Amino acid sequence: MVAPDDCPSQADYIGYFDDAIAVMQTVPALERIANELCVDSAAENIDYLEVRWAPRLHLREGLTVDAVIEAVLRGLNAGPLQAVAIVVAMRQHSPGENVELARTAGKFAGRGVVGFDLAGDEARYPASPHRPAFEAARAAGLRLTCHAGEAGEPSSVEEALNLGVERIAHGVIGARDPHIVDRIRREGIVLDMCPTANWKCKAVQRLSEHPLPWLVRAGVKCTISTDSRTVADTSLSHEFELAVELGMSDEELKSCNETAYAARFG
Repeated sequence: MVAPDDCPSQADYIGYFDDAIAVMQTVPALERIANELCVDSAAENIDYLEVRWAPRLHLREGLTVDAVIEAVLRGLNAGPLQAVAIVVAMRQHSPGENVELARTAGKFAGRGVVGFDLAGDEARYPASPHRPAFEAARAAGLRLTCHAGEAGEPSSVEEALNLGVERIAHGVIGARDPHIVDRIRREGIVLDMCPTANWKCKAVQRLSEHPLPWLVRAGVKCTISTDSRTVADTSLSHEFELAVELGMSDEELKSCNETAYAARFG
């Protein structure tokens, strides 16, 4: 369940989620894992948590999407910190399936679900076909974010921006294009960056090449996160330690944390 440091691509990295997903197919398992994530996060002095997960990946043993969402929300609500959920659609699923997912997620708006996201293999599956799902989520009152910029070309980040999102999960490869960086800055889009995962996906070849420090200095709003504590084998504390190793100052780290609070969906 832990991706090695030498993953050749994002697609290879994603494969390491399979074993974890396999044991997250029942209501008790989903409740417990959601709750334990809250407990582990609180132990790091985290007081607000946004949990992104893809409900349609938990239907193998007969659960419905509604039941999956309800189980996760119960687990989060029982935790020792404020925790909310962002429902994730998968790029490999059909646009129709993801519209249905967005509408179901919308039924939980105001009840613990705060946002809608798209994730998956960016090199093989474009984001644009899923515009109707984003429109359905927005109509239901959910905030919008999208995974982009860990594989493929910089243009994939702009494709995600065109969906009307407020935040981009990662956006690392988009940092190679000055036009895209300028647009992100002008529009006030927030990049949720995860150095360890970005490196394991080979969005950067070496951690020392991660664009987080210079993006912050260029006026781009950035947050620091984990992507997945298990698959990336990290913690938020470790990600901040890496940011220090990248040369970021205490003031710059503070600004990332302030950005995270200001941009939160809950």
